[in-house]
Amino acid sequence: MGRVVEVSSLFDVRRCRGGFGDADVVQISQPMPEVDYRSLAALLSDHPRVTLRVYGSDEELVTLRLLRWFPYLRRFSIAGLHHLTDLTPLQQLSAEVEFLDLGETRTPLDLAPVAAFQGLRQLRIVAHRRGLPDLLNANPGLRGLALWRLPVDQVLPVMALPDLQSLALTLGSLTSTEWLACVPTLRYLAVRAVRKIANLDAVTRLPALQWLWLDALTLDHLPDFAACSTLLRVDCTEMRHLRHPASLQGLAAAPRLRELMVTESRLPIEAFIPFVDHPTLEHVSVGLGTERRNHDAKRLLRRTPPRADTDFTTVHGLLRMR
Repeated sequence: MGRVVEVSSLFDVRRCRGGFGDADVVQISQPMPEVDYRSLAALLSDHPRVTLRVYGSDEELVTLRLLRWFPYLRRFSIAGLHHLTDLTPLQQLSAEVEFLDLGETRTPLDLAPVAAFQGLRQLRIVAHRRGLPDLLNANPGLRGLALWRLPVDQVLPVMALPDLQSLALTLGSLTSTEWLACVPTLRYLAVRAVRKIANLDAVTRLPALQWLWLDALTLDHLPDFAACSTLLRVDCTEMRHLRHPASLQGLAAAPRLRELMVTESRLPIEAFIPFVDHPTLEHVSVGLGTERRNHDAKRLLRRTPPRADTDFTTVHGLLRMR
């Protein structure tokens, strides 16, 4: 995510006119006068890649009546809008909305009111499950999807999204990773603190996968990635059940792996020996809990750290959902 700008007055709106990057967010936590909303809407109409985020506990904001001033908005987010009880006000948005981020509310909401949007390209859902299958079916052109705090394969036994390139699963559960095999177009996959995952064998059969991010899973080894000819980067963060010298041996078989990041790890130094002579590996960063162990790993591998996430996504044309 790029720069986040808090807006609470016309002064803040004018300050934003210096320009935005592609991933910038303008956020509001307090109501503003109509003239300020109109000015912000005009600004965002000139910057369709900027997301408007509404958050907080203000009773007026929760009504989302402010959306009547944003008829051309393309990207909208709610985050921590805990008292919101109905998504019907989102129907004030243009049918050309491309990105919706439906974040935390006190109780999960019915997604039926937003199934009217049929041109979404990116969608993030936090805990809202009612109406989710219909929403996805209405948007077969989705390229990016993030699902938080959901029993994924129970809510979505089948997912048919032929253009999906980026998928992030966070918290929640996934009973069988075979569910992932129904999305062969994935180029980026993040699986973070998801319960009930017994293995990642299905991931090794994703034919287009380029970047895999694994975080806080209970696996004690990674599968054989020898068949993953497209895989370029793997991040393993807080994978503390990986402790055996052979835990990463299957990952070292990935034939075109270029970047590897392993942090907050309990792996022994010996686990990285299979990467020493890897023919394509260029960048490695390892965090093993102590300066001495980190130094020993660095001396063993003799690679520079991976590039910044944004650089990697730009170079390879990837969409990274969070």
